[in-house]
Amino acid sequence: MNTVQKNNTITKKQVQEILENNQKKLGLSDKNLKKLIKSMRSHTISRQMRKVFYQECLKKIERNQEEQKGKFKHLTQEDRISIEILHTAGFNNSFIGAFVGKDRSSIKRELDKNAIEIWDINSRKSPYRDKGQINIKYYSSEKAQKNAEENKLKNRKKCKLDRYPNLRWAVVALLKEKNIDYSPDIIANLSKEGKIKNAETSIGTNAIYRAVKTRKYGLTINDLPHGRGYFKKQNNNIHTQTKEISERKKEISIEVMPEEIKRKQVDTHFEGDSVVGVAKGKHETLITLANPVSQFVFIRRSENKTSQATVETLDRLEIEIPELRKIMTSILFDNGVEFSKFDEMMKSIKDKEEKRFQVYFTHPYASYERGCNENKNRLIRRYFKKGKLVENLSDEDILNIERKINNMPRKALGYKTPLEVFENNLKRKGIDTSFLDIYRIKLPKCLAA
Repeated sequence: MNTVQKNNTITKKQVQEILENNQKKLGLSDKNLKKLIKSMRSHTISRQMRKVFYQECLKKIERNQEEQKGKFKHLTQEDRISIEILHTAGFNNSFIGAFVGKDRSSIKRELDKNAIEIWDINSRKSPYRDKGQINIKYYSSEKAQKNAEENKLKNRKKCKLDRYPNLRWAVVALLKEKNIDYSPDIIANLSKEGKIKNAETSIGTNAIYRAVKTRKYGLTINDLPHGRGYFKKQNNNIHTQTKEISERKKEISIEVMPEEIKRKQVDTHFEGDSVVGVAKGKHETLITLANPVSQFVFIRRSENKTSQATVETLDRLEIEIPELRKIMTSILFDNGVEFSKFDEMMKSIKDKEEKRFQVYFTHPYASYERGCNENKNRLIRRYFKKGKLVENLSDEDILNIERKINNMPRKALGYKTPLEVFENNLKRKGIDTSFLDIYRIKLPKCLAA
């Protein structure tokens, strides 16, 4: 930084030049620039005052702060330091206000509010006996900044959850409800649509997250559906890149799949995968079938991770749902060994000569081509962690996982549940939806029907 030596004298011309050449960096309007130049020409400004002001200009130019947008702006800590230096040097309020971009009345209020009174030891009057004793007022930028920060916190508007008890009770109840897993985003949307009973007003997603972060009202991060943040791991392994499809599967690969299915225009298309608990050994697995259009998911138990066990699981699903052919016309699988018997998977158990659905396969190591199914597998992992045995899950446990996922409002569906969208799609085709009754759940009391 360029500094001014003690023996150097700053002329009026030098001050004028630095003001005119650095008007934008100093944040001066044309009116304030003229006022400062005119004041510098006055005989009331001493050489020492001129030197102090010149140094303040150099400091402000070096900071080169971006000008705050808007009609009004608060004083910053740097502004208060400048006020302290210029006020101590003897500049009046009008001059200081022009330099920091404030009115002189604002500077007066700032000085009066944050002045420290010091007894004038040269005064002959006693401050204890004479009420007319005049003390020296000294402005402290440190005290002013501290008071400003305290007032900002004190005057901050209270959170809606603090002001509205009914809304607070409903938000806490929905986050702690175990039968459903509503995220803060879903709860915020329910409040905006007026679906929370007796709620005084709506609330935003960030306000709920702030309450969880600060552990207010007994909420913790464990009350969130996922209970933790998600971090995407970057895959730099050259051995796990997308590979070509084998010659055996090219006729039924994703490359020959109709374009309307790829664009999610067919509401009877599904994506399939298996979820394992323990990788080693012969243990039961879960077969998941997700519908990308409605995001509805079927979860079924498989005896083990073999192709024959998968065929048997699909056979049981066809017996359970009579009109499976109309509901599920095609499925996109990955290249796992459990889906290797694709000819038998496509054969209907009721009529061996007909297909129950068409099977397609993705590219090897391309799980992103079944994005909807991978997302549902991640949701399943909230309740069924890796390393646990599927054998420890009862049929009721698996059904409860299906209920939670299929009754979770989704932003991609306009905050409708997958069950609602899937059921409406089937009803438009005239398909009986009575098999979906087992997936319905009872809504919490704080929600309007």
